[in-house]
Amino acid sequence: MRRLILEASEKELSKVGVAIPPVQKIKSLDLLYVLRQDREEFAAVSRIEFKDSSSKIEDLLVDGFLVEVQLLEQEKSRTFTVFMRGGPILSTVLGSLGIAGGYLFPPLEIREEKIKICFLGNNAQVSDFLEKITVLGIRFKVVLLTDADFSPDSPLNKLTEKQKKALMAAYKLGYYDIPRRINSEKLARELNIGSSTLGEHLRKAERSLLIHILSEA
Repeated sequence: MRRLILEASEKELSKVGVAIPPVQKIKSLDLLYVLRQDREEFAAVSRIEFKDSSSKIEDLLVDGFLVEVQLLEQEKSRTFTVFMRGGPILSTVLGSLGIAGGYLFPPLEIREEKIKICFLGNNAQVSDFLEKITVLGIRFKVVLLTDADFSPDSPLNKLTEKQKKALMAAYKLGYYDIPRRINSEKLARELNIGSSTLGEHLRKAERSLLIHILSEA
């Protein structure tokens, strides 16, 4: 199994029918957790920062890419952690390209209106995917092409003990459940630390895991 991460603009991706939520309103997006990804739908948790405070998470529902968004946490006036769910658009894109296998993931990251997406498949499927988007004239940059590593403890080894403890407690106590079974204040009390310290540990742990996923070769 191979993992391909490529970067392209919204305009380029629209050539294959991928309508990303309003990129022009988004300053940054980080995919934190993929909860479901198959031929029928995807569900994920992402951290989104809008460019201005007038934007709302409901703005993400335009163009039909997403069918549901739920606010999980608001960090600042323009920064939100959200649950998002989409229909079979991504698998429809693969079908329109004539690719029978593999998986196209929702945006891993958005920065300065450049979008990173991931395709997962065997050697033949990855080659087929690259060949067909090239034929369509899509301009893109290959960020990463490597064997897929699903070792469960590999990313966690990159965390500090405090970050790992906070992340594992958050997971076990339902902080990442939909809906949440524990909020940040109660979780901080369980760990006997301040809420701001907990937030810092979780953000650093989440970013470390994300960097591991998106790390450039």
